[in-house]
Amino acid sequence: MAKYIVLGAYVLVLVLISALASRKKTSSDFLLAGRDVGPWLSAFAYGTGYFSAVIFIGYAGGNGWNYGLNALWIGVGNAIIGSLFAWWLLGSRTRRLTHEMGVATLPAFLGKRFDSKWLKSPRAC
Repeated sequence: MAKYIVLGAYVLVLVLISALASRKKTSSDFLLAGRDVGPWLSAFAYGTGYFSAVIFIGYAGGNGWNYGLNALWIGVGNAIIGSLFAWWLLGSRTRRLTHEMGVATLPAFLGKRFDSKWLKSPRAC
């Protein structure tokens, strides 16, 4: 019985969030939260996307099998040094350029920055 209550509460929260989010009018508001999201939330969003794709899916199989728990140090170094370096080096400039160019996605940014239809997703612009 408890699992149905938890599931119902979860669905109710999703519906509530959807109703509140439907007030946003443009795709930029939806994709970028109106550019009002601070650096911490942006960093966490980047980190979760990056680490779920790279570390947990691609990295864990190969290096985890070959090197065991010693391979965790590569993940820790990548998380601390790699992510911080990427944000310090690229974060503020990328945010400024995407705002100036009026784009909301990375494919749209690359397509506009390098004037390339090949790099640009047709739905991104």
